[in-house]
Amino acid sequence: MLIMLRNYTRNFLLIFISIAGTLLIAECISRIVFDPIDFLKPKAVPDEVLRYRIDPGSGAHDSLGYRNKSVPAAADIVAIGDSHTYGISARASESWPSALAEMTGKSVYNMSLGGYGPAEYLYLMESEALKFHPDIIIAGFYLGNDIIDSFNAVYSVDIWKDLRKSEFEASHGNDDTEEDESSYCIGDWLAGHSVIYRFVSSSFIGDNLRQARRLKKGEEIVMLKDEKNGINTGFTPDQRLKGLDLKRPEVREGLGLSLSFFDRMNELARENNIEFIVLIIPTKESVFARYIEGNKSLTASDKIDYLLRNESEADIEIRKYFDEHGIRYVDALGPLSRSAGVLQIYPNNFGGHENSNGYRIIAGAIKDYLDSGNTR
Repeated sequence: MLIMLRNYTRNFLLIFISIAGTLLIAECISRIVFDPIDFLKPKAVPDEVLRYRIDPGSGAHDSLGYRNKSVPAAADIVAIGDSHTYGISARASESWPSALAEMTGKSVYNMSLGGYGPAEYLYLMESEALKFHPDIIIAGFYLGNDIIDSFNAVYSVDIWKDLRKSEFEASHGNDDTEEDESSYCIGDWLAGHSVIYRFVSSSFIGDNLRQARRLKKGEEIVMLKDEKNGINTGFTPDQRLKGLDLKRPEVREGLGLSLSFFDRMNELARENNIEFIVLIIPTKESVFARYIEGNKSLTASDKIDYLLRNESEADIEIRKYFDEHGIRYVDALGPLSRSAGVLQIYPNNFGGHENSNGYRIIAGAIKDYLDSGNTR
């Protein structure tokens, strides 16, 4: 009996060591084939002003905690933004800042992170971006949640307390539309240390699992399948309305705060002789408006139409403000909308972030603006 137990233990250890060795070799090979910055999940750490930031060096991010290979002494352009500037749903080399660098031949430093909004953009510009002595600073303004992000930042971070109004003091909350990743588990550890694990979890399989999890929670995901135009993708009007329903006082307050933050950024740029441009990034719903607006065959059709009306109103108000205050901007809605149904510019799921094609279109719109001589 003892001999059998020893044999069983020895065979188990041999199998375990063989599997572990195989996985280790596969992990080493994957780090050669794939760039770790595209797969490893960085570690978030608390920050008194930004609320959180990336632990420098984690997830193959640079020494400042941003999604770049390294930190340059200077940069021609600094891009500040949220996940749509960070480049979710694409590799770091496929984000719009990277595509813009490729198209223009200029050095572009990407200083962005999902969950940030105009309050964080202003702070980053003041405290970090100016150190790169850029000729141009571009702030990505995502209409889907940046407006409510401004509200949440002002009413939760003490540095902005002078901007608060008494009627909102007790009403702020976390309206962020991204998934809650505050809990830490073995999956998070693997995501931060294993390219293989991250490759699988961030693949089509992982996307389907995340979509199933959202549906299980009761979240409404509206799928559009248009074979004629080759469209098969999903929309999340419930989430988008959290940050774009202009009937909500918090959203209205957030819009006013956002505009004032961009005004301060523009003045700061002028003081430092830097070109400042706001990139207006629309929601996926607005990009596909001609396919989904008034489309009664879709579930939540009325909700989608309401969302589109609110975003259109916000976009008009924002552009009017920018025009009146001399703030230069590029609205990516037109270029992205013209490509919808022609090119795959978003994932074939609920994801609201552009893919590499979408980011390249955004970069092209910025390049066209720069080439047109609209900057001062």
